Amino acid sequence: MNFRFKLYRLITALALVISGVFTFIGLSTVLFMGINLMVIISLMAWGACFIHSILSLYLQRSILAPAIPLKESTPGGIRIMGTIVMVFSMLMLFVGLLLVAATPEMITEVIKQMPADQQTVINPTILKSMGAICLLIGIVLTLNANLSFRFLRQWQQQQQEENHKEE
Repeated sequence: MNFRFKLYRLITALALVISGVFTFIGLSTVLFMGINLMVIISLMAWGACFIHSILSLYLQRSILAPAIPLKESTPGGIRIMGTIVMVFSMLMLFVGLLLVAATPEMITEVIKQMPADQQTVINPTILKSMGAICLLIGIVLTLNANLSFRFLRQWQQQQQEENHKEE
């Protein structure tokens, strides 16, 4: 195993844990608070990240043990879910950069526009921390999707070579 594959395994595990936690939180929110459009959209995005991580695990298993074949739908699933993950991770990166780059004056102005009960809960350091967390999650999800695309291409090339050898 080379460094890139080890990194792929580590990033996939991180993405699986992160997306699993947020999928569970979203599912719990829907079950306890009812259906809300924003929660459903968030749940679907995190669910796509979770499914992509599981499909990445199957791809890794097939690369490590070529005797264990991938299901026929797995490569397409990795591509579709990976695209959704890329869109979602770009959104996370954008929000993270926006929160980290915001000046204290900008944050104070936004906090003033919030309802009075929420003004006491949110402060600039919390928003900066949330921005850093969004950036980290966005980086992990982007890396996982990019590495899965790369290793999927490698796996498909191996499969084509094996098919040509058999013929």
